Amino acid sequence: MKVSPLYLNSLYLNDFRNYKELKIEFCRGTNLILGPNGEGKSNIIEAVYMLSTSKSFRNAQDQHITRWGQKGYRVRGEFSSDDSTYEIGLEYTAGNKVLSVNGIHERKISNIIGYVYCVLFIFDDIYLINGPPLARRNYLDLILSTSNPLYFRSLKNYLTVVKHKNRYLKEAVEIDWNLISTWNEQLVESGSYLIHERRIIFEFINTYLEHTVGERNDLFFPFRLKYKSNAADEHGMRDRDEIKEGFSKKLRNGRSAEVRARTALYGPHRDDFLFTDREFAVRHFGSVGEARLSTILLKLAQNEFFKQQKNVVPILLIDDVLLELDMKNMEKVLSFLDADSQKIITTTEKKKLPEIFSPDRVFVIGKNGKISCS
Repeated sequence: MKVSPLYLNSLYLNDFRNYKELKIEFCRGTNLILGPNGEGKSNIIEAVYMLSTSKSFRNAQDQHITRWGQKGYRVRGEFSSDDSTYEIGLEYTAGNKVLSVNGIHERKISNIIGYVYCVLFIFDDIYLINGPPLARRNYLDLILSTSNPLYFRSLKNYLTVVKHKNRYLKEAVEIDWNLISTWNEQLVESGSYLIHERRIIFEFINTYLEHTVGERNDLFFPFRLKYKSNAADEHGMRDRDEIKEGFSKKLRNGRSAEVRARTALYGPHRDDFLFTDREFAVRHFGSVGEARLSTILLKLAQNEFFKQQKNVVPILLIDDVLLELDMKNMEKVLSFLDADSQKIITTTEKKKLPEIFSPDRVFVIGKNGKISCS
């Protein structure tokens, strides 16, 4: 099946962050947003990202995204691929968020996920290496939920059951083991699917890493991702039925431990993954530069995953992160980006970009969020 690039044609903001009202017309190539720090460059990237996921990559609450003194905000984007054009909208007013596709309101977030595929490169990606396990799980779940509606539903069901079970374990005076068993059965059913799908994407990413590193060992050191699950053994249990059996056994054998801890101890909500050179974790031995390059390559693997799984070339959102690299490595990283992908890149100084980088359209942000285009 043909792989089609996805394009953002226009973006409209109303009372979003520092923008009272803004409309930008993007080109299909490379769009560069120039401006000093604190004037709203990243806010534009954030708005586009929210049309893909409904959430801010800054983990900001909607009332904090709303422009000061206002009751809500609106974001609207027109997107197109080879065979269709459509509009995605996001509106927040007084505690209520409404999503829409072509002006038709959608009650469920899952109904808009999958329309817009973006790959986001930001400074905080470094926390995928040295941050807490939750950051890595959230990143992994976002990729899989965006590309697979069944994964999204399974994750939602799984986390709901974990929430009920944790509340019960915390508050119960006397344990109803039949109730615990019922919840555990539900956790095994949905959780085994999550583990199975996570392992599949890890195999994909590691294959991509081996191929890419093999071609460009002048840039990347040999590393891979290692998936760590306390519900299924690292070796073996590749089949979902085997994962179910192993997970079920863990829950049976760990019932007393969970009661003592008053929380659910086993399952994919406790999983983690490591960047490793097959022996040591990058977070312990790698330099800051190696850590940054590792996260960039991970995002490139995500881009390739979307291309192969969904037959779409995602929009690349690059928020000033490349300027942390020296010129030589920056040029090499840019050479990995798809020539036909739309890119929206923010930076403080155009002169810092390598000569091979030639933006097709430049937006300059001045004081108070005023934008000019060249």
